[in-house]
Amino acid sequence: MPTHTPSRHGPRRTAVAVATASLTCGALLAGASGSLAAPPGSYVVKGVDTSHHNHDATGKSIDWQRVAGNNHFAFLKATQGTGYKDPWFARDFKAVSATPLLRAPYHFFDPKGTKDGAAQADHFIRTARAAGYTGARAGELPPVLDVETVWVNKKEVCPKALRSDQLGVFLKRVKSAFRVTPVVYTRASFVKECMGGNGQVLKGYPLWLARYGSDASEPQSVPGAGSWTFWQYTESERIPGMPAKEGAVGTADRNVFRGTLGQLRAMANLGGTPMPQPPDSWPVVKSGQRGVDVTTVQLLLTAQGHTTAADGVFGPGTAAQVKAFQRANGLTADGVVGSDTWAGLVVTVRSGSSGPAVEALQRQLTDNGYPATADGVFGPATATQVKAFQKAAHLTADGVTGARTWAALVAH
Repeated sequence: MPTHTPSRHGPRRTAVAVATASLTCGALLAGASGSLAAPPGSYVVKGVDTSHHNHDATGKSIDWQRVAGNNHFAFLKATQGTGYKDPWFARDFKAVSATPLLRAPYHFFDPKGTKDGAAQADHFIRTARAAGYTGARAGELPPVLDVETVWVNKKEVCPKALRSDQLGVFLKRVKSAFRVTPVVYTRASFVKECMGGNGQVLKGYPLWLARYGSDASEPQSVPGAGSWTFWQYTESERIPGMPAKEGAVGTADRNVFRGTLGQLRAMANLGGTPMPQPPDSWPVVKSGQRGVDVTTVQLLLTAQGHTTAADGVFGPGTAAQVKAFQRANGLTADGVVGSDTWAGLVVTVRSGSSGPAVEALQRQLTDNGYPATADGVFGPATATQVKAFQKAAHLTADGVTGARTWAALVAH
């Protein structure tokens, strides 16, 4: 399979990306079958992505009004690593914002240390805001994280300092800043080669996947994260409005959106028809795991009358209580919390509710980038954060946390 060449994203190395503004589209498309694949030409909603490389040969500006004549959206490189700013980003974002093109900035993840996810996120957030991007204005698509190979000594290699947890830190920080679920640009082969084949950290984020020269074969699904919402199918399509030498038509990366224009407009704060809701998708939580999902299970068990220490560690005590809950509810008593067990565990909570289920909700909100004091009391502040999360996830923003909101929270 042809591989994506990342040079068009990063600065020429001196030294990942969109479907819906929620986790719902990524989940919706995750089950798509390769037998249903269609060639890029069969998709009618198309767009471009650019960086300074589109200007390097000529030093000329892009004629964004002409680009808008044959495209619906544009992704613009803003930053890379913790300090690099694309020299054309501010100018291009201002110019593209004056056209009908739906638009968003992207950040190229370039770790120089194993704990710089937050610093990269902050650099991206500052730069995007300085250019006028808010994530909430009409026409603005969700921000994008670009995670792929880098160039070292003229070779394409996995980023040495790449750590999945730092991708999670970046995504949560950007989501919290712009109040919208980011898109992730990558490819299945990168996850297999550079992330040990585990893309779980990207689950719930709309995916923009690269695959070139693939005719009717769409990009492969990302292990642990699902299928594509945007497909970058070429890096060299002639696009009227792109600068080129001697008056020729310049080339650029070309992409398609796996949905209708109305659905894309809904992502860009312009009304339209949101992507349809998928079936609820729940993570599998089992012995040996740690973290906020385990704490959520423990608190929900307690709320259901199976008192469990909320220490975030899925040990023998938690396993025993899960099995007891499963037996009491006619479920397979295997101690594994899958979709059936989740569906039985979750409790609908709303303003005025209190107890361990509310504390579980508050912990999940905070982990998703919507900080809430974990006091077990569903007051006005918690209601505000629930509604903000629901809005970003394209759920009914009524502040009532039922099964679909729980599923969206734990599937991040």
